[in-house]
Amino acid sequence: MAFEEDDYKERYVAFLDLLGFRRQVERAENDHAERDKLREILETVRDCLCESPRVGSHLTCFSDCMVFSADRTEEGLAELFQSVRLLTDNLLQRDILLRGGLTAGGAHHGETFLYGTAVSRAYVLESESANNPIVLLSEEVVRDIAGYNKGFMAWLREDGPGRHFLHYLISYETYRSEPRIAGMQVLNEPAARIIAYIWKRLNSDTGRVLEKARWFQSYWNETVAVNGEFGRIEAGVTPSHFPSGPPATGYRRIVG
Repeated sequence: MAFEEDDYKERYVAFLDLLGFRRQVERAENDHAERDKLREILETVRDCLCESPRVGSHLTCFSDCMVFSADRTEEGLAELFQSVRLLTDNLLQRDILLRGGLTAGGAHHGETFLYGTAVSRAYVLESESANNPIVLLSEEVVRDIAGYNKGFMAWLREDGPGRHFLHYLISYETYRSEPRIAGMQVLNEPAARIIAYIWKRLNSDTGRVLEKARWFQSYWNETVAVNGEFGRIEAGVTPSHFPSGPPATGYRRIVG
């Protein structure tokens, strides 16, 4: 048996967890329609977290978890940020929250083997520190950002002192419907779908699941709703619009 070539090097590694995915799996056990939804979710992951030789990005999926990595370069981190943002957006429109940890350090990420200090620390960051639906960034990643293009700073938000996370609502925060630019993605329906799902969670969920919905409610209201383009999420206020069509799925294709 031939072993993979040793490609242990500095990488950005994101360990991601689909919250509530296990319940989806249980529903799909004896329900063909639910299995179709399950496959759609997994296909969404594949289409958003693209592998590219240009930035050395790789994807490994198992059950409700994913490891997505890229070279430890400015371009590698930019592609990783954009890919995770798009995945989070697509999942939110399917009423699925994402949690994770993103670190930097040594790792090997091949077709057969996945290991390294960055992989281990990304898992610990996700499983032990990321209590809310966020992708927490390690201190190494934050230090790298400080030395990169200033545009990276817009991707940072804090969930308490020293707890930086990937600002995955950045597209909704910066969105303006006017002036309309050719080729611009219209986010009104996706935003309405997200608002409706979180509103439903606030009025039906309990315990830790409800806590996550409340956290997202505050995140949305403090970063997106304050700009006036999209409404606030309030448990006692019924959304003005409930989208009836399919989610507006975005795709990411990286050309090597």
